[in-house]
Amino acid sequence: MYRLLAIAFGATLLMLGAAGLIGRAAPAGTASPKAASTAPAQAEASPSPAPEGALVLKRGSSGQFHLAAEVNGQPVRFLVDTGADIVALTEDSAEAIGIAPAADAFQPIMQTASGTGYGAPVMIDTLRLGDSELRNVEAVVVQGLGVDLLGQNVLRRMGHVTLQGDRMLIQPR
Repeated sequence: MYRLLAIAFGATLLMLGAAGLIGRAAPAGTASPKAASTAPAQAEASPSPAPEGALVLKRGSSGQFHLAAEVNGQPVRFLVDTGADIVALTEDSAEAIGIAPAADAFQPIMQTASGTGYGAPVMIDTLRLGDSELRNVEAVVVQGLGVDLLGQNVLRRMGHVTLQGDRMLIQPR
């Protein structure tokens, strides 16, 4: 168990270090800022200059990036997790958006430092981020998860993700 914890801790440090290096090396955007929108994802987006159509997120005081979205028409606040393969929902969020996996749908899906993590695969009908709406998004409802995670399956569909200092840009393809 301590070995798994050490591996996870080491990987986290490497990712944080890489993110800091990428952020310092990337040039600042020079295009005009994206027009403000009433869409949920814009609530935490930055007004600073960015390439046309890019979704710009500011790093929060926790050092992480959060994004407000709509899932099946309901507001959900995600932590953008570039290390997560797919969207992961808390049980409370899943219930709020009308997804209720049966108790026997939860299976061991991951190994964590504190033991086995259980999750139930689900399908999100619609996920709205800024001006983009994705349909049929694979996700997992994770028992004991404390925050909703926006994973790579959505980030890849949204476009190209780059870090520029304390900004994350999600640029359409």
